[in-house]
Amino acid sequence: MKKFIPTLLISLICISGAWAQQCKPEPPHPPELDKCINLDQALELAFRYNPNIKIAVDQLQRSRGSVNEARAAFNPKFSAVGQHSRQTEVIIDLGGGTNLTFQKPISNEGWLTMALPLDVNKQLGYTRDIAKYQFDIQYLSLLSVSEDLILSVKTAYYDLLRACGQKDVAQAAVDVAQTRLDNTTARFNAGTVAKFDVTTAQTDLANLNQSLIQAQNRVLVAQAALNRVLGVDVNIPTQIVKETPAIQGVPVDVPAAIETAYAKRPEVIAQETVIKAREKGIRLEKSAYYPTLSLSSSYGYTFATTGLNTGTPEYQTALTANIPIWNGGITRARVEQAQADFQNAQDTLDQTQLAVSLDVRTAALTLEEAAKRVSTTQQNVDLAEEALRLANVRYDAGIAILVEVTNAESQLTQARFNNVNAQYDYATAQAQLQRATSCIPELERLALLNPVETKP
Repeated sequence: MKKFIPTLLISLICISGAWAQQCKPEPPHPPELDKCINLDQALELAFRYNPNIKIAVDQLQRSRGSVNEARAAFNPKFSAVGQHSRQTEVIIDLGGGTNLTFQKPISNEGWLTMALPLDVNKQLGYTRDIAKYQFDIQYLSLLSVSEDLILSVKTAYYDLLRACGQKDVAQAAVDVAQTRLDNTTARFNAGTVAKFDVTTAQTDLANLNQSLIQAQNRVLVAQAALNRVLGVDVNIPTQIVKETPAIQGVPVDVPAAIETAYAKRPEVIAQETVIKAREKGIRLEKSAYYPTLSLSSSYGYTFATTGLNTGTPEYQTALTANIPIWNGGITRARVEQAQADFQNAQDTLDQTQLAVSLDVRTAALTLEEAAKRVSTTQQNVDLAEEALRLANVRYDAGIAILVEVTNAESQLTQARFNNVNAQYDYATAQAQLQRATSCIPELERLALLNPVETKP
């Protein structure tokens, strides 16, 4: 029995694990990823599969329901109540052959009631307005999530392009080193160079192979990161169209860009909407000082059974006024809280604007720096290529050793690495500036992939 229990537990664990594995949804594998995709296709896939967009849309739909609930508070309410009662006969013996009998007949009652709130203190109106503002805030949150997703896709896409470019540079360096090793070995066999040159070429090739392995791994990591942003299986070997970003190098008017960001950033507009909602919240709390009024009407029908049925219809209409006198200071405390929330929203707007202005300035400076580095790194590549050419000439002429050639080759490889990094740093910085100012050209087209109503 002692052996049977652990065996049974292991079997149950294995069965439950297999069942959970079968019930676990598989990550999507879009057919578009079976071939190379460009940036536009990557963005479209992200808007279809990334869960962040779906979550934001779900929250927006919930907010729409809150608005409908607040509107429904203005509508009349109808209710129906039915009651059936039965009581057995009770006989009390008073003595002397006299009995006192109590008997309640079978009774049935039915009531139909209508209640209509009269929003004289505007509580319902303020609640409805606040719900509308909350819907607007959720819609702006959806825009913010969309803009963040576009930036994430572009960043991951450019990182994969960067990794592919670095791998190409490393592969080219390995190919050159292999050719140089073959030539040096042939010269050594011919007796024209020393064994030291062969050893130097072998060491250089081994070091470059290490760099190539690292570059290949960076490509795999970048592929998985892009897949994660797209919302698909991270194991897919996603291939993208290799393209070199266009470098404009135009200075950014930072003050004008900040003003544009203030006017268009969803975070700023959302915080301005929060201030409006907090202002309505103060009025909502103050409305508790004023009386409330409601109208109700009911129709009832009662009939009893004592051998014969007799029906009695009843009508009732009531206009109810509730006049608050003193609730222990609760209303005043709630008004103070609402006023504090309003002030907090104003302070948060200032904080948000400072963060947005920092985002814009940082992105602008990063973009200008990357543009300058693209220019300088390209010049370094040209100089390194010329230095390698001269080193090869000197080595072929027998006036230089092979170390000079390998050093020149290493400097050229590093210059090419730096140039690749600068190019995609520029592309990433450009995407960051577009996000910082909410001037994203792809947003309107991508929003059509998840259509939502902008009005509740």
